Amino acid sequence: MSQDHRRQTFYIAALALCGGAALALCALRLYLAPPAGFPWLEALTLAVLCVLARDLPIYIAQGKTMDISFVPVVACMLSFGPEVTVVLYALCCLATVLQDPKTRRYYWPLLHAPRKELFNIGNILFSIWLGGLAFRLTARLTGYTGGLSWQAVAAAGVFACTAIFANLVFFILYYQVGGGGAFGGLLRQNLAGILPNVVCTIPLGLLVSLVLQRRSGVLLLVLFMAPLLLARYSFKLYLDSRSLHIRTVACLSEAIEAKDPYTRGHSRRVAYYSEQIARALRLPGGTVYQIKVAALLHDVGKIGIDDAVLRKPGALTSAEYDQVKRHPEVGRRIIDSIHLPSTVTDGVLYHHHRFDGGGYPEEGPAPGELPLCPAILAVADCYDAMTSDRPYRSAMSREQAEAVLREVSGSQLDPRVVEAFLRILPDLDPGRASGDADLSLLLDPAGA
Repeated sequence: MSQDHRRQTFYIAALALCGGAALALCALRLYLAPPAGFPWLEALTLAVLCVLARDLPIYIAQGKTMDISFVPVVACMLSFGPEVTVVLYALCCLATVLQDPKTRRYYWPLLHAPRKELFNIGNILFSIWLGGLAFRLTARLTGYTGGLSWQAVAAAGVFACTAIFANLVFFILYYQVGGGGAFGGLLRQNLAGILPNVVCTIPLGLLVSLVLQRRSGVLLLVLFMAPLLLARYSFKLYLDSRSLHIRTVACLSEAIEAKDPYTRGHSRRVAYYSEQIARALRLPGGTVYQIKVAALLHDVGKIGIDDAVLRKPGALTSAEYDQVKRHPEVGRRIIDSIHLPSTVTDGVLYHHHRFDGGGYPEEGPAPGELPLCPAILAVADCYDAMTSDRPYRSAMSREQAEAVLREVSGSQLDPRVVEAFLRILPDLDPGRASGDADLSLLLDPAGA
């Protein structure tokens, strides 16, 4: 066991003890001074809602979820106070069952990954307890006693900010004790990520708390949640079918490459080069990933080309070349039904369209207006083709390929992309492209 791993283990144990101590203290206070006329039905409703929120996260895109389990935590804090909230959340953790996205099997997190789950539970319980202290102080200073008021908003805001910030700090400390970077830098990188949680959970928590305080509040909450759960299930089915579709297309593309030893792995290498170029151009993370997906699918249209043409060792006839030139349009038609972002579809359709307006398909962007995704794919595609063996020629050296790229920069290829690629080329290792590429993590099609 390395020293970093030992420090992290000690840190997990310490944080788990802090969470356990907070839970024991809250349970002891409830035991010594049980609340009179406690609304068990409302508390049970919040507990069920918390378990459902943990077990059924909201899918905002394939592979991207939003955990809203903190909403019932805020509602519980406003309705019942810190002690009940900490105890209730601990019980919810014990009742949580998750699904493995690969095997589709359900598992109990404490048995599946006890080290990780102890850290998570200890972190959240201790963070909620600290937030509860801030909540109680704010309620005392503002005179909050219940109901919807500015005092409720202030108390909920202070609680949410304190608990979520503490949770983030404890996570960052875990990575720091393992040698994962400076605390200040990690904190600055992640602060923006907690703002949506704070903004979303406070009003939703207030709403749930207010509904539960009304007559027949439990029934109203059930009627409100039922259609949301149905909508979540329907959207999850849509994303699963969409993921299956694109995986099928990607497998077909790889099957075509596998038939020819000269092109095997070509799409993965083009995806690797394209991703590195996009990062060198400092494009947003979402755009970088869309470009990578386009690169993985850029030759899928070759499904419609005869094997004899694809594997022909000599020069193609005019008719055969016309057949090859149709593959971008065929590829575009194949992926149209998946409703991918326009960045991806443009990349597939125009990766053989020249920067100066030539190439194919003939109908395309005007000279100098080639979109960035196909411009990046064109450079990556050209370089990999030149540095790979073909039946009719041997692979070029890196220096020869660089010379060709410089020669066609500004005519066939976008000069800005060529310059970025040549700048990073000495540091690239195409061998890294051999790993599996996860095509399931597609971005929200709303970004199209």
